[in-house]
Amino acid sequence: MIQQESGGRLGAIGPQTQYGRALGSTQLLPGTARGMADKLGLPFRPDLLTAKTPIAGQYQRALGEAYFNEGLQKTGNLTDALRYYHGGPNRRLWGPKTNAYASAVLSRLGMK
Repeated sequence: MIQQESGGRLGAIGPQTQYGRALGSTQLLPGTARGMADKLGLPFRPDLLTAKTPIAGQYQRALGEAYFNEGLQKTGNLTDALRYYHGGPNRRLWGPKTNAYASAVLSRLGMK
């Protein structure tokens, strides 16, 4: 997923969208990152979402993994967990881009 999201670039800043800019190697929106930090009992550190240090990379990865795991727990399968990660928890917002994202990650894993 990290390769699909940012090409593995720590501190990556995504393009402006109607939801905001996705941040970090795992490309989480700030609100999502804050929620994952809270769930993990970590302080919310926006500076670490855009930093390129090893510590920032660990933080970005931890939040991204937490969000992916939340999707896996809520959807029960890998494909929908990837859709959840890309398109959010509201399945009605999962359109062609979200489906293409899941397919691309599965292809990277040799699963499609």
